[in-house]
Amino acid sequence: MTSLGIDYGGTHTKLMLVSEEGEEIARASVPSGSLDELAISARRFLDESGRAATGFAVTIAGTLDPATGLVGRAANMSWLNGTRPAETLAGALGIPGRAVQDGEAAATAEARLGAGHGRDDVFVIALGTGIAGAHVVGGAVRRGAHGAAGEIGHIPVAGNGVRCSCGQIGCLETAIGGTKIAARWADHGGSPSDGATALDVVRAAESGDGSAAAALDAAARALGRAILELAALVDPGLIVVGGGLSRSPRWTVDPAIDAARAGATFHTIPEVRLATLGVWAGARGAALLAPR
Repeated sequence: MTSLGIDYGGTHTKLMLVSEEGEEIARASVPSGSLDELAISARRFLDESGRAATGFAVTIAGTLDPATGLVGRAANMSWLNGTRPAETLAGALGIPGRAVQDGEAAATAEARLGAGHGRDDVFVIALGTGIAGAHVVGGAVRRGAHGAAGEIGHIPVAGNGVRCSCGQIGCLETAIGGTKIAARWADHGGSPSDGATALDVVRAAESGDGSAAAALDAAARALGRAILELAALVDPGLIVVGGGLSRSPRWTVDPAIDAARAGATFHTIPEVRLATLGVWAGARGAALLAPR
């Protein structure tokens, strides 16, 4: 059986064909567009690969009812609001499909095939614009009773007094979120340019900017406290950290682990690994979650 994974992003969409064993067969990245345009791109991809897919899954960056496939709100892809994208694509492609949340897809791939391969209990953290999390046990994501499990980005651990987009004060996301950390750099006396990114903060710290280093230190300590709380509440066997800032572990992941271990009392801080599948994790995970 061959499955199609569609990681439907606001700017680009990644397509991947995967074997029943999870091995990649083909991949492509195409500009994102409407569902009709996506269907055309997916059909062309299948035709050019010379392979037929038995099913597909498409990722959604937003709220999703997994039982019905109905998108509630996709902040960066508003044309999906109130639609059932998998149903539309299934009609166009002629194969069964389902919609899955993007974080669930990426976490599934990392746990099964990436850094968590061979481990039964894995918590995946993605350091991006927002901070996503997912607990994967036995290869399946535990969504919780109301579908909201894993929201580690909204644990108030930062102690910075900053109000989060969710309404709480001092969430992890306010300290280490990709669009927030430049603001924290300014809070520590830095002068970030308009549109400064997390990478800009890292580069400034590496060039000796003490205010950038202080912002990153505060972010790492907040992540360490979140890991400590995760150990107390979930007790995962392994933590996998991915996303943009994980690619600068000296400034983020490594000191976070040190902070978590320094604060541990009864806690067991598990092994922490860096994610290995990169930007293709979502497409690969979607293929794994496709109907077979």
